[in-house]
Amino acid sequence: MQKLAFALVVAMLLAVPMSAQLVAPRGATPELLIPAAGAVQGVNGTFFRSDITLINYRTTNQLVRLRWLPENTPGSDVAPVDVTIGASSGIVSEDFVTTILGRSGLGAILVTAINSDGSVDENGRLFATARIWTPQAGTTNGTTSQTFPTLSTADIPQTDRLAIIGQRRDDRYRLNVGIVNLGTARAQTFIVTVSAGSAQTAETVVVPPSSIRQIALPGAATSTLQITVQNVTAGTQLPFVAYGSSVDNVTGDGWSSLGFTP
Repeated sequence: MQKLAFALVVAMLLAVPMSAQLVAPRGATPELLIPAAGAVQGVNGTFFRSDITLINYRTTNQLVRLRWLPENTPGSDVAPVDVTIGASSGIVSEDFVTTILGRSGLGAILVTAINSDGSVDENGRLFATARIWTPQAGTTNGTTSQTFPTLSTADIPQTDRLAIIGQRRDDRYRLNVGIVNLGTARAQTFIVTVSAGSAQTAETVVVPPSSIRQIALPGAATSTLQITVQNVTAGTQLPFVAYGSSVDNVTGDGWSSLGFTP
């Protein structure tokens, strides 16, 4: 009976279109994005670091290029870090940004399987998990954290509008929204709109190329919070990713969600 049930589950998963990523997340991929990572001083004695696991599922060694997309600064001049990950192996660090990239602050990480000439290795099979964590405020042990979904760059929607739901903003939690501009040549302009019941506020955000911009969104408490991120850049609009993050004002514990095509 257990084998039959497993077979039925596998059959159902195989029947799901690859575009239905909410049902069946993509597995290994040649290139992926970690939308938010860092080594950042927080409030109330918190200090946030990124715990990242990066796996090479190929049966041969894989050369991997790590590109740091810094906050509010063009990332085109930031030198990449190349690492070789052994066959069917991986690298793990609880402070990835500091120890592997030699960086600090907030940013995103573009992870690419490459050939020896620097071109994308389409045979790459990379997978990553990421969480941002901090020692729990006011204690000598224990941690709090939030997981950030990673995504294959092949799954980044070609759209000018993303929606974010599932976040909270009230006297317990503060709200942030982050936008990653994956364009390498120019800044992009976005309007972030927050709908809280019948009230609505909007803020214009400019994100430099190969960069991330995270903004705080204070305001009225509501249980029906809806956020939209609209790309209003004139001319050709380039790929972007958006996320929401709610953080406990006392402990630093939090959660995040990626923007999706509504």
